[in-house]
Amino acid sequence: MQFIKLSAVALLFLSFHATAEVQLTKTDVLGTWQIDKESNTSDGSKARSSNTTWTFKDDGTIEGMTHENDSHARLDQMRAVLNYAVEGGKIVKQAAPGRSKMETCEAIEKSGNNMVLKCQTVYFFMSKK
Repeated sequence: MQFIKLSAVALLFLSFHATAEVQLTKTDVLGTWQIDKESNTSDGSKARSSNTTWTFKDDGTIEGMTHENDSHARLDQMRAVLNYAVEGGKIVKQAAPGRSKMETCEAIEKSGNNMVLKCQTVYFFMSKK
């Protein structure tokens, strides 16, 4: 019986630890971040490489720039500007340009100039330039 209680406590601790988030400030995110890869899983398995940068500006906007290396792509680069704020340690940003819908992104990990950001169902593995 004691073993079952300990197992339940350990499981509870591990599940809490897996969803722990890093509290961000505006100072933490200001600047240009290279999105190295995107994944549907927090460990980065089955990730898709990315050639995208997000520049968080002090005026409350993010400038996103994507460069496409595919010679058959319709566009070689795309630029978008979104509004954002840091609230309660999380990034609240526009889901798409020109739309009022907002999405909340939380930092799952942050170490120096590297960060894993979870926005809805996508994890962004980023490094500050």
